[in-house]
Amino acid sequence: MTNPESSRPAQASKSNSRNHLIRSGSVTLKIYECHKKDRQYFTVAWHVGPKRHRQNFKTLEEAKAFAKVEAEKLAAGQVHAPNVTVAQAQDMKEALRRLGPVQTPIHVVAGEYADVVKQLGETGTLRQAVEFFLHNAIRPDMQRTVPQVFDEFLASKRANGCSRVYLEDCLWRLRRFTRDFQMPIAHVCTRDIEEWLCKLSTSLVTRNDFRRLIITLFNFARRRGYLPRDRETEARWLEKPKLKSKPIQIFSPQELCELLSVAEGQPKLAIIIGAFTGIRSAEMLRLRWENFNWEEGVIDLGCDQTKTASRRLVPILEPLLAWMEPFVKREGPVLGYSLPVCLAEAFATTAKKADKARKQRESEAPDLKWKANGLRHSYASYRLAMIEDVAKVSLEMGNSPQKVFSNYRKVVTKSRATAWFSILPATPDNIVPLNAVA
Repeated sequence: MTNPESSRPAQASKSNSRNHLIRSGSVTLKIYECHKKDRQYFTVAWHVGPKRHRQNFKTLEEAKAFAKVEAEKLAAGQVHAPNVTVAQAQDMKEALRRLGPVQTPIHVVAGEYADVVKQLGETGTLRQAVEFFLHNAIRPDMQRTVPQVFDEFLASKRANGCSRVYLEDCLWRLRRFTRDFQMPIAHVCTRDIEEWLCKLSTSLVTRNDFRRLIITLFNFARRRGYLPRDRETEARWLEKPKLKSKPIQIFSPQELCELLSVAEGQPKLAIIIGAFTGIRSAEMLRLRWENFNWEEGVIDLGCDQTKTASRRLVPILEPLLAWMEPFVKREGPVLGYSLPVCLAEAFATTAKKADKARKQRESEAPDLKWKANGLRHSYASYRLAMIEDVAKVSLEMGNSPQKVFSNYRKVVTKSRATAWFSILPATPDNIVPLNAVA
């Protein structure tokens, strides 16, 4: 905005005792009356920027004339600092041209540039640093929070036909994780996840299950572009718990009889299937009545039901056929449990009932506790002892022959295997055999 006084000509003010003031617009120059010995002279003083300038004159008229001209120049902005060279002025002009519409003062721009170059040192140039940042930074439109990524992940898994059990497992574990990480997924670091995992009041096996799904979630985010694709995710570096391999535990034929004697409904059906097929708990939850081929005498597990994602045929042995007769349906899920933890609770409850019944018969009898994966291990051990064919048992179990050989060979005798597969229900006279119904 133009000062209305800037158009007025410079004029001398009334003289003070020792100095005079010359004004032009908002610019004021002082004229000092000085004496040195017997000689009188006049000094004009003014500032250009932070620097103070002075010039001496013999008479007041000469000083006023000079001050008037200089004040008008200063008011018009036509005075250049005496220490600015022509080259420096040209550099300033070019710098202002390159800045264009940027409103940042040039001294601020120069200061930031100097600071960045100092921090980079000899590791690279400012342009290289900017290019690296642009290459690795997540675009604003690709920023996603952990809950948002989880919602997309779950929707993607549903659309790709993942099993209900897998989806519910993801929902149960990852929802707990997303609830505690309400932040952009790009801001989550390995240390944060590890501290969260260590606070879980679970076994090491369960903690590792959480870790596995979190890694899957972060890989999904990288695939979608929410994390840099040219590097490993923070979840990738999560330390895996040291899971100690426990010796295989199996049920004795007597223990199986005790479990079946107290079990009812769905828990009993699950025990029957596990004891005489050896299929995994997760596979058991995906099992449908349509998988039972009664004519061929096999359970046809599809690739969407098995852990290894490969089709498997499990034989329907005589004890399985006899025990399942009251439960058989034409279609639908075999078991009504949705999560492995629900099935595990049903097994544990049945074991407690059997133990209570045992203690009532004999107070000093040893405890009967549920054995982790006990039904699968029992079937594999007794089946291998019975038929002595590692390759066939590995096909039925969905394991490698090497694992079947190392885990189940010589665990039990053939006589105990015969006793296991001879466990049959008491058949009342009014029950029609299943093959007659089929």
